[in-house]
This record gives sequence, structure tokens and C-alpha cells, in this order.
Amino acid sequence: MRSKTSGSRGSVRRRGFVLVSMALTAVGVFSVVGMAIDASRLLIAKNETQVFCDSAAVAASAALDGTLAGIARAGNAAAASPNKWNFDTLGISSPVVRFATAPTGPWVASPNPAAQYAYTMVTATVPVHLYFLPVLTGHRTSSVTSTAVAGQVPIASLSRGVAPYTAVSTNTTGPYFGFIVGNSYTIHWPTYNSNRHGCGPGDPSKCFNSSPCSGDPDASLVAVVANWGSQYHGYWGSNSNRDIADAVMDVIQLAPLAVGSNMDPLLTPGNKQSEAGYLDDRASQDTDTSDETAASYLASSRRNGRRLLPVAIVNPVDPAHTLVTGFGQFLLLTNGSPSDYYKRNGNGNSPYCAVYAGPYNIGSLGPGAGGSTGASSVRLLE
Repeated sequence: MRSKTSGSRGSVRRRGFVLVSMALTAVGVFSVVGMAIDASRLLIAKNETQVFCDSAAVAASAALDGTLAGIARAGNAAAASPNKWNFDTLGISSPVVRFATAPTGPWVASPNPAAQYAYTMVTATVPVHLYFLPVLTGHRTSSVTSTAVAGQVPIASLSRGVAPYTAVSTNTTGPYFGFIVGNSYTIHWPTYNSNRHGCGPGDPSKCFNSSPCSGDPDASLVAVVANWGSQYHGYWGSNSNRDIADAVMDVIQLAPLAVGSNMDPLLTPGNKQSEAGYLDDRASQDTDTSDETAASYLASSRRNGRRLLPVAIVNPVDPAHTLVTGFGQFLLLTNGSPSDYYKRNGNGNSPYCAVYAGPYNIGSLGPGAGGSTGASSVRLLE
């Protein structure tokens, strides 16, 4: 027979084993929970920094316009991204911003010259403080890095957003198609008159009752004289006043436009007098009606972009084919607020002129860095 003393000793041993087992289990559980907490913090930091990089890359890419000033604005836009980390309590300092002419690089921190740099890579690194993993790793912090790439992706077809005017160029190479930023070009041509003395391809300026705009090269005048004559003036769309208002004020297109397509079936006489009023109305809606050069307007903090008119760039190759070669943004002229510039210059003989501002960057308040089509849309790529 076992004595009570030996039975008590066995119970004590069992209770001691249970306590030790529970202690070891607790340590294991707490270690697993601790590592899970630290791993969760790392995952959250990764997501937070990725959101920052995504938004910063998009904002930076939207600021690129092919100039060094645009590179500087892009860097500032990335740094100013409002997204934070550590549960929205800490800002991300010193993100690395680099630029490229293609979405795959090579990436450059300070490109000079900046022409055609249309893509941005933003990298952000943050130090995450660890509470439990140091027991295993010996490191009290871990760096979390995220990267995003965004850029101005060329657009070859537009179904909305292009005004009912054209800019003529026989230069088919984007993104500028021979246009010079700051020069004035015809978007609606003056009255053609083949009976004027000397009118012909050798001296196309003699074929108009009023001189075209100052920036139009002779090659453009020759193309208009030889292939449009008195039939077209560069306007495309409906002749209805209501439709003209929609097309000028809200850039509602009569039809989609694609690079390489023939615009000839869309060209119409328009209604020059009503067009003038709507062009003035649109220009007057801008918060900057005083800056008349492209450089001063684009540098203005007052502007809201209403004076920038997206226009199709075309090449009249024969009387039946006017090919769309690309797109561009043109700055409407004003004579104050409210403006009546185009009404004052809107008789049947005169041209409608606008200043070339650069490639069309959809959704931006300014021109883009350009691409093969002269039109682009900012997108997050990776």
C-alpha cells in the first residue's frame, strides 16, 4: 500500500510539471503573438509607404512638361504628397524621385535637358521600430521600402476633350510637330481668295484676304492653299450654334479623333461669328486673363486652365485627305476681363490665332512632356 506521503509527492510533481509546461507554452504563445504584431506593423508600413509612392509618382508625373522647371515642380509635388505612415502620424521625409523618357528607364535624378522626360519613379524608405523580433534578429528597427512608377502615357485616340479647331503642320514628328512654344498659329484660317494678284503655291500668303497668324510656316500655308482652298478653314464639327457652344466651351466632340485618321469628312465651314463669342466666353472664365505669353501664363499661379484649348494637329495631304498627326494645347488670346478679343477680330476675313503652349496632357492645368502623339494621360504603371 502506497503511503499518503508518496501520493502527495506525486501530486506536487504533476502540478510542477503542469506549471512549467504552461510557462513554456505561454512564452511560446507570447513570442508568436509578438512576432505577429511586429510582422503586422511591417506590413502596415509597407502599405502606407506604397500609398505615398503611388500618389507622389502620379502628382510628379502630372507636373512634367519637358522643361527643367517642370522637373523641379515634379520633385516638389512628390515631396508634398499628404499621405503619411505610422498610422497617419508621421510624414515621409526625403523620398527619392527619379525621371526617365521610357517607363523602364534608365532613371535619372536631375535630367538636363529635360525634353521628353515623361515618367517618374518615387522610392520611400521608413524605419519601423520592432518590439519582439529583436529577440530573434537582434535588430530593433527594420527598413521598409516602397517604389512606384507613373508617367504620361501617349494617347493616340480621343473621343472627348478636343476643341473643334485644327493647327496645320506638314511636320509629322511628335511631340511638337514643328510648332514652337510661344509662337502664334492659326486655328481657324482667314478667308481664301484665289483671285488675289499673285495667289498660288509659290506665294500662298497672297491667297488670303487677311494674313494668317505670325507663326504659321510657308509649308502650312502651301498645304492649306493647295488642298483646302476656299472649302475649309480648319473648323470641324457641327455648324449649329448650340453644338458650337458645346464644342468650344465643354470640348464635346462631334466624333472621335485618332492619329492617322482622315478628318476631311468632319471639316465644315462652322459659324465664325458665334465661334468668336464662345472663344471669348471660355477665355474670360480663366482666372488669368492678363498674361499673354505662354511662358508668363504657364508660370502664373492665378490660372485655372480655361484658356488652354486642346486642338488636333493636321496635315492636308490632298483635297480629299486631311490626316490627323497629333494633338497640342493652344493658349487663347484675351484683351482683359471679360474678353472680347475674338469678337473684335472675328470678321470673315481675319484668322483666329492662338499661342502654342505645348503637348496636351489630359487633366492637367498645363502642357505635358510630350510623346509621339502630342497627347498623353498620367497613369500609375507599377
